[in-house]
Amino acid sequence: MPYISELLNNVITDSSDAEVGRLEDILISPKGGSFAPLRYLVVKTKNLTKFVPYQFVANFNSSKISLKNLFNNAAQENLPIGQQFVYLKRDILDKQIVDVAGTRVVRVNDLRIGNFEDQMCVLGIDPSFRGLLRRLGLSDIFLVKMFPVRLIDWRQANLLESNGPLQLMTEAHGLSRLHPADLANIVEELDVKQASRLLASLEAVDAAKVLEEVSPELQNVLVKYLGPDAGGKILQQMSTDEVADLVKNFTRKEAKKFMSQLEALKAKGVEKLARYPDNTAGGLMTLDFVSVSPEKTVAETTEIIKKLSSNFRSIVFVYVTGADSEFYGVVSLRRLLIADPKDAMKKLLKKIPPISCLNPSDRIRGILNVMTKYNLYTAAVVDDQNKLVGVVTIDDVMRYLFPEA
Repeated sequence: MPYISELLNNVITDSSDAEVGRLEDILISPKGGSFAPLRYLVVKTKNLTKFVPYQFVANFNSSKISLKNLFNNAAQENLPIGQQFVYLKRDILDKQIVDVAGTRVVRVNDLRIGNFEDQMCVLGIDPSFRGLLRRLGLSDIFLVKMFPVRLIDWRQANLLESNGPLQLMTEAHGLSRLHPADLANIVEELDVKQASRLLASLEAVDAAKVLEEVSPELQNVLVKYLGPDAGGKILQQMSTDEVADLVKNFTRKEAKKFMSQLEALKAKGVEKLARYPDNTAGGLMTLDFVSVSPEKTVAETTEIIKKLSSNFRSIVFVYVTGADSEFYGVVSLRRLLIADPKDAMKKLLKKIPPISCLNPSDRIRGILNVMTKYNLYTAAVVDDQNKLVGVVTIDDVMRYLFPEA
């Protein structure tokens, strides 16, 4: 089974054993989830480039490419109208592929050609350094055997076309199985067009999780590139504090366009958070938490959590507040699970002393002191009237301290 690097530029002979030209490229008609049969050889002659249907090929290996017929009887100057083809050399070699199994972006250094169900097909993608050496004609050197070949199955890849050359990317359902942090690493290795296309191929809720893991600078670029319509759908699924951090970097006109795509309640929360400086509790806090009245029963609270849980990154505590948002205390999920379903939340709540709460104006050092001293994973943020205005999580603090992590 040859590699395309071993076939390109080889001499082609016809049935009269005459040299008719050299192999310039190979055409396929790819179909997702299948090996791609070879459709045409692109033959470079002295004066012209011609196309030979693969059905006229007698021998096709690294040492000999020959035709069953005379060249003039087999070759044609134009491709069939209405059919779409992909050039393996021009469109695939040296392009990028998202390797789901390896959660990385790799370059197509070579392509494995072989027989499958009596058809010569593209079987695999070689992203290895050994594949690059083979392309450079260095496959015979002694050290080449030190570099292993790990082919990526052609059936695992889809061709996605943007405004430029075709790019290879794995199917969206494969990508959605990856952890958002791994997908974010892949996104950061792609150019803006490719990264935007990848995000657009995901469900909005999955794309939101990925975008939250991307660096703030790239978040800004990608959302603007996607535009208010596509970008707005993703922002709607992101946590409120993440959206607020993002729109702070927009111009007033840009922010207005994107905010108009959000639901009214979400937009109101984003506007509220965007007023606070980044290095304060107000700037770090999230509005995505579960809050219930003291009179709610355990059973009623559980139903509320079931309805809201998919919208939040995590739920550790339920916050008990009055009608005017006065903060009474918290109930942990553990306490909720073992309680009598008929119990009222006011019976279960744990009062939080003011000294272990945060004020919206608290700076990062004060936030760290409180959360470290009281071993808090989450800290309630209350204003001067003891009204609950948000929650700061340890994740929010870590993201501020290590934005590139």
